[in-house]
Amino acid sequence: MTVIKKRFHRYGLIGHPLGHSLSPLIHQRIMEAAGIDGKYQLYDIAPERLGDELPHLLKSLDGFNCTIPHKLTIIPYLRDLAPSARLYGAVNTVFSGHGHNTDGAGFAACGVDMAGRHVCVTGSGGVSRVLAMEAARAGAAQIVVDARNQRSADALVNHVRAAGYDAIRTATTHETKDSISDVILNGTPVGIWPNAGGLSVSMRRIRQAQAVFDTIYNPTATRLVLKAKSQGIPAMGGLRMLFEQALAAQRIWNPTIDFDRAKEQLSRIPCGLAREVLRKSPIKLLLTGFMGSGKSYIGRQVSMTLGGDLPFVDLDAVVAQRAGKSISQIFAAEGEAAFRALERQCLLEQLHASGSTIIATGGGALVQPGAAEVVHAGGALVIYLDTPFATSMRR
Repeated sequence: MTVIKKRFHRYGLIGHPLGHSLSPLIHQRIMEAAGIDGKYQLYDIAPERLGDELPHLLKSLDGFNCTIPHKLTIIPYLRDLAPSARLYGAVNTVFSGHGHNTDGAGFAACGVDMAGRHVCVTGSGGVSRVLAMEAARAGAAQIVVDARNQRSADALVNHVRAAGYDAIRTATTHETKDSISDVILNGTPVGIWPNAGGLSVSMRRIRQAQAVFDTIYNPTATRLVLKAKSQGIPAMGGLRMLFEQALAAQRIWNPTIDFDRAKEQLSRIPCGLAREVLRKSPIKLLLTGFMGSGKSYIGRQVSMTLGGDLPFVDLDAVVAQRAGKSISQIFAAEGEAAFRALERQCLLEQLHASGSTIIATGGGALVQPGAAEVVHAGGALVIYLDTPFATSMRR
């Protein structure tokens, strides 16, 4: 009997710096689901080394992805560009010496409804260009590019107009972050780990939106996404886009594989990625709210739901343990000033402890002088539990 051995495939990602990239994990899981025997590795290549390293990679790898800073500089080394790479003006996937771009396919798969809507794209970098182009292709009524770099924003607008879409412009000097848009697409790094407290647009603009998408996937739910969801607005982070663009790359590298047969297994991958983000990029979630708002209960439930990937800490319990007495005893014996000083010290230690944590703070912990600076320095994400006063009193 003849035994047919599967061919071993070699893929990778080139960029600099690569840090804690999720790409190897994503591609390995996609390959496992689709029955592809292979390995995906990272190749950290400094800009000045690209010309020396690339010829070998083009010969030795079956395909590879490229990220910052090589998405443009790689083009002269390639045989040709696929329509997708020409459309977005950048390359993120290479196969047989040809450059492709799967970022647009990744975003389109997320299903953001932009047809006939006014869309705001924040930022003017490569990912913002993809967002704007996809909004145009989806039939957006108007696109406004809101970016600090006017020259880069103008270049983005001109690129989209060159593709045949005219209803796009940059935000005027009279427009502010309060301007109203139906759809908000964030292409900036504002809110990315470890500075998770950032917000690229105002709450007024968020409240008026009908949909919000943030390309940031770390944290998996940015402050922008959480703010939108708190208003009942459909919102999504960039983890799904990251997965879908990787899947699109695998389809290019393996045109004979029927990925639809592994649809069920593939659909489970993004959920596992969210937990991996928590492990690789620790984040502190601070629950705050009036006494009786449910901080401790919700914190414990979230921790249990995640199976311990996000440990729960009750700040009041930490303070009491440190002092060797209850909160009421601390107040009675030493006064509020002493309690607040100890509370702040314990909070500072928790914010700088290793690993991801969800922390239930005391009702007054975050309104004390200097608390905002401590939280900001720790890169924490504050979640306010807006419980009706009457409900809190009943509890």
